[in-house]
Amino acid sequence: MNHLLHKVFKVSTLFCFTLFAAFIGCLAVDSEVSAKTYSVYNNYFGGSCSAVVSGDKVYFSTTETGMIQCYNIKTGKTSTVISKDGKGFYSMKKKGGYLYAVYDSYLGSDGSNDSIVRVNIANGTMETLAKGNQFVIKKKTIFYMKTKRIVDQYDNAYDKEIGVCSMNLDGSDQKTRKDVKLSTKQPKKIKTSKGTLVSTGKTYTGDDYFPEKLVFQDKNGKKKTLYNVNKDQKAAEYASIWYFTIQGDYVIYKTYLKGGEYGPDGALVIVKTNGKGKKVFYKRTSVSGW
Repeated sequence: MNHLLHKVFKVSTLFCFTLFAAFIGCLAVDSEVSAKTYSVYNNYFGGSCSAVVSGDKVYFSTTETGMIQCYNIKTGKTSTVISKDGKGFYSMKKKGGYLYAVYDSYLGSDGSNDSIVRVNIANGTMETLAKGNQFVIKKKTIFYMKTKRIVDQYDNAYDKEIGVCSMNLDGSDQKTRKDVKLSTKQPKKIKTSKGTLVSTGKTYTGDDYFPEKLVFQDKNGKKKTLYNVNKDQKAAEYASIWYFTIQGDYVIYKTYLKGGEYGPDGALVIVKTNGKGKKVFYKRTSVSGW
């Protein structure tokens, strides 16, 4: 009898343990499923430059310059907001009187040293908020991928991703966020309240996508081709659209144009969603990363 009770006890204990393990597993899965996902590339494609449209101004940065510049749409003039060492600023977003960005302070082309920063537009001063390489802003919170600078046994330095964290707009109250994920999938089309910017192009091995055409479709379904690299006689051979963004009534894209002093020129173009006002507002000789 005692032997039978002992056997029943063992089976019951094993059954309870199995149920408990399954319960914990379900909690882990549920936590994974319920995690909020934010897209880093919520309104742009590409990464060798970055542009923010605010009123009649375009704040933009291009790799290898270390600068953020401001193009005035009305006057056609360009001024410098900030100039630093390193490769420069990426993934810019405007919030209030600040431009938030990833700043790469690394001087070479064989690596990076990224931080999340914000730049005061009025006086051009920069604050480093956290070590990281991807971020989104939701209301008064920044969600970002935290990184740590690692130096290996061969003195090679690199940024190691630690995990998603959050902080206030001034960099305070930094904490780990298990309930948030950051998606780095780049969009082929971008939806806005006014319509959708659709790109078409070629896809090669893996996720290598090269846009060649941009079409804006308004809410009524009316389409307007804004740029087709294959029909641009000024486009350099093998050119494609390396960056594009839609903000308000404007689309900005990057392509390569023939006729540069040392080969093709990388060019940033602004155009309204109705196809009017197209203009190359920045052009520079193609270099590593640009």
